[in-house]
Amino acid sequence: MKKRRFSVNGQAHALVRGSGKCEWLGREFATNVARVRKGVYSVIVDGSQHLVALSDGECGTVRATVEGAALNLGLIDPRKLPTEAPAGSSRGSGHVVRAPMPGRVVAVLVAEGERVAAGQGLVVIEAMKMQNELRATADALVRSVTVKPGDSAGAGEILVSLE
Repeated sequence: MKKRRFSVNGQAHALVRGSGKCEWLGREFATNVARVRKGVYSVIVDGSQHLVALSDGECGTVRATVEGAALNLGLIDPRKLPTEAPAGSSRGSGHVVRAPMPGRVVAVLVAEGERVAAGQGLVVIEAMKMQNELRATADALVRSVTVKPGDSAGAGEILVSLE
């Protein structure tokens, strides 16, 4: 199943979808989507059919009209999400290192509790047969490492939390 982050009228949401089902706000729904014609889709959610018309919106959004209600939808690129404090951090000065693309973790170059210098390698990710070393942007303390070699990482997934 794929997790997508998007905005609805400016408010952030997440949707997990897979073959024939999706999860929204913690609830799972049986779904089916079929194109009726260009820009119009039949969306069946738990047996209820809805016609959804899509058109270009403002500032890179998509305008979706569902049964007369208009929504502005925008896909949130996880690579452009703001950094956040690590879970459990009381200082609020944390920084997270996210996977810039989906890939496989080849190497973890640091350990929790280790001090790192700006430019020091943290994690190596392989994507499309190329290895990318992710480096610290400033001197920091490694608060947590959430991956190990061999793990798959999705775009935007937190790999290392720094303080």
